Amino acid sequence: MKILIVLSVLVAVSNAKILGRCDVVDIIKTSKLKQFIQYSVADWVCLAYHASGFNTMEVGRETKDGSIWATDYGIFQISSRYWCNNDQTPDAVNGCGIRCSELLGDDLQSDIECAAKIVSQEGMEAWSTWVENCKNKWINYYTYFCF
Repeated sequence: MKILIVLSVLVAVSNAKILGRCDVVDIIKTSKLKQFIQYSVADWVCLAYHASGFNTMEVGRETKDGSIWATDYGIFQISSRYWCNNDQTPDAVNGCGIRCSELLGDDLQSDIECAAKIVSQEGMEAWSTWVENCKNKWINYYTYFCF
């Protein structure tokens, strides 16, 4: 099982696409994430930067979520514990009803749909990365010179 994960990560790294900051701004400002008026485009860009470095193929390391090991996927690092199915996380909830592999790649539609579901249920506080790096911080510079 561990070999499969390592192999998957190596394949993902070899096909990784790192988006530019303004590319992420453009994607967010024309997506359904813009409907959450309590969060700015800068909030989403800050999250994506700190979660994945704008890497659309990012597979986070396995982390312990309570008593369960889970892995995070995609530009927003969405957890296999609650939001997607990777066939490896026991008792996973799969709140977005998708395979975790759908969160990897250049098409961010699944990432955006799932992130919208997460934020509508839990707010951006669902991401500790956002809480630690973006919440209540001056983050407007994430969108500077992109509009």
